[in-house]
Amino acid sequence: MRISGLVEGDHDFTFELDQKFFASLEQAEIEKGHLKADLILEKKTGVFSLHFHLFGEVEVNCDRCLEPFMAEIDTEQTIFVKLGEEAGEIEDDVIMIHRDDHEIEVGQYMYEFVLLALPYQRYHPNDDEGVPGCNPDMIRRLEELQGKEENTDQTDPRWDSLKGIIE
Repeated sequence: MRISGLVEGDHDFTFELDQKFFASLEQAEIEKGHLKADLILEKKTGVFSLHFHLFGEVEVNCDRCLEPFMAEIDTEQTIFVKLGEEAGEIEDDVIMIHRDDHEIEVGQYMYEFVLLALPYQRYHPNDDEGVPGCNPDMIRRLEELQGKEENTDQTDPRWDSLKGIIE
């Protein structure tokens, strides 16, 4: 994103993040999706504030049934950019660019914001009746395995000596 020539004040930018965007990133965990990124760049003397709002959906795999599904994303993040002699990250949300730089690369930041917006555990959403959208065959197999595990009364003898510690 070009920053040279911008006057002080707010500047609006819009980006579309689609398969082409995700394919351009090295080792991207996400390969498919369609998101819109609204960016407000607030320019002040010697510092920029980048206010991102990303919303849309990306394809992820369900942790329960391993089938892909589209996960909703809606996140707002802010990065502060300072001008200095050496480029680098100062803090998690503060970066420094060289005062002679004319552009800020925001693509990697937007991708990281999408990853941070994903839930830790990713499951198919439930339908209107509260039934998970997971693959029914996989759910049936998981329930069968869970039933077998609950029916075993055998304990691991390595843990038997530790039972006395709790009592």
